[in-house]
Amino acid sequence: MSGYMIVHGSCVGCNAFIAFNPEWVPSIRVNNKREPLCRACHSKWNEIHRTSKGLKPVALHPQAYKPEVT
Repeated sequence: MSGYMIVHGSCVGCNAFIAFNPEWVPSIRVNNKREPLCRACHSKWNEIHRTSKGLKPVALHPQAYKPEVT
């Protein structure tokens, strides 16, 4: 048996209300607590911290924001 959890909350970057799987959503640490990022803020983070430095972007997990249908 498998399951999927969905949580609603705010993106730490832009404060947009999002639905996400807390296990797989991209996040950053703020005051030693994982805070979720929306897709747009994750893309911005990748550009600032990865791509602009010649590093490979961090890919989104396929179940970060919705269940993957198989």
